[in-house]
Formats: sequence, C-alpha cells, structure tokens
Amino acid sequence: MAIARDALDKLLELIGGDHASLAELIESFLNESPLLLAELQQAAGASDRTSLGRAAHTLKSSARDFGASELSASCEVLEKQCREGMPGEAQAKVETIIAECTSAQKELGVHLAALNRGDWSK
Repeated sequence: MAIARDALDKLLELIGGDHASLAELIESFLNESPLLLAELQQAAGASDRTSLGRAAHTLKSSARDFGASELSASCEVLEKQCREGMPGEAQAKVETIIAECTSAQKELGVHLAALNRGDWSK
C-alpha cells in the first residue's frame, strides 16, 4: 500500500475531525503533486540540484503527512543527495519517485471518493 490509512486518520484528528477539510487537503495534494513531479523531471534533466532538492523536500513533507512512507523516504534520500551535489542517476531516481507518487495518488483518490460519499469510518 502506498498510503497508510492510520496516517489519514491521524491527520483527520489533527484537523478536528472535519471530513470536508481532509477532502480539501487530499484534493490539494492531488492537484499539486503533478506540478512537483514535473519540476523534479525538469530539474533532473537540467542537472539543477537546487530545484531538484527543493521539489523533493516539498513532496517529501506532503507525502509524509498522508502516510506515503515509501514516497517520502525516496524524496528524503534524493533531497539529502542534492545537498552534497548532483546525485548520480538523478533521472532514474525521479522515475522511481514518479511511480511511487502515482500509486499514492491513486490510493488517495479512492480515499477522497470515500470521503465525498460520506463513507469514512475508522
């Protein structure tokens, strides 16, 4: 699983149990993550380690909030590597992140649909 459901439950609790707010947060991730993935691809292609590290950092934080631990960990590794220089095989690492993010997006879409149907329970 790309998303840990318990992380979503914790996030829901942090925002006061408001299902509509959780739905908005998920929608925000689903809208913003493709832009971050595009930024990762562009930065890797241009060997721009600053932009690559920044995009990896942003995606890492969002992924962690939603319980996408594999995605978050991959982004964290890439972010750390960018601090030390341009990572080797950056494009391959970005492709891995894209695949992990795609899985997370699909699962979040399922959770969003459940929220929108009012079908969310612990």
